[in-house]
Amino acid sequence: MKPGRKKILTITLLSVLVLVITAGVVGFKMYNMPHRNVEAEKAIKISALDLVNTYENDEAAANARYLDKILEVKGTIASLSKNQKGEQVVTLKGTDLSGIICTLEASPAFDIKPDMPVLIKGICTGFLTDVVLVRSIIQAE
Repeated sequence: MKPGRKKILTITLLSVLVLVITAGVVGFKMYNMPHRNVEAEKAIKISALDLVNTYENDEAAANARYLDKILEVKGTIASLSKNQKGEQVVTLKGTDLSGIICTLEASPAFDIKPDMPVLIKGICTGFLTDVVLVRSIIQAE
């Protein structure tokens, strides 16, 4: 092998090795990042109807304002269910077309029922025909 080719091959392999190690370190750090403490962080307060209307009227503006933020939503329970992981999911009433789906982080300390007013605090992950809140905690209103 010519000396010039050997040098290029060595530099290329070292560059790839550095990139792989860097990606591994970044991935490891992101995987082990602590979760946000929803209960302790300050939240944006909004009613369920106002949140749904904001997303239905202008999703881009609503995302800029609420996406990945902690919201404290005041509303009425429309339904209760469980997801594939067995986590409790509360749907809040919104408009005729949309509501707010809240995946609870833990079971509430009290019984919850449809048509019950509640205050739910969670992280907004966007709008998919319904506004979605994850890692939510629930309080009686």
